[in-house]
Amino acid sequence: MNKRSLALAGALTVLPQVVLAAETGQCVDVSVPKQAIEARNGKWIELTPEQWEFLRGIYAMNPLTPPGLPYGDKAALAKVDGNSGGLIFFIDGDKACTPMNVPKELLAMMDDVATAKISHEGSGL
Repeated sequence: MNKRSLALAGALTVLPQVVLAAETGQCVDVSVPKQAIEARNGKWIELTPEQWEFLRGIYAMNPLTPPGLPYGDKAALAKVDGNSGGLIFFIDGDKACTPMNVPKELLAMMDDVATAKISHEGSGL
């Protein structure tokens, strides 16, 4: 993890409920992380259904997350100034679940998913 990711994670670790959720895979009231981000002049960004589906696949294949798909039926991105990445929360009703750290490179791909931008790298087969 880079320093900025650690700063975001550190900002959230002051909230025992969020830390417990991250460690146990359980959920907390969505207002807890949302207010923590907003208190640090951060942004809480609701993601599109397409971005949520894309991130479910990333979550399932990420060796740093628990096995299986994340909870919920939508997702939000938490961003704070000075951090080029962010933190994804999978939202299940009024609960924020299974936080996942995301680097700036993944945020760029999420933007492409939101705008249906298709780009091919390399020459293919």
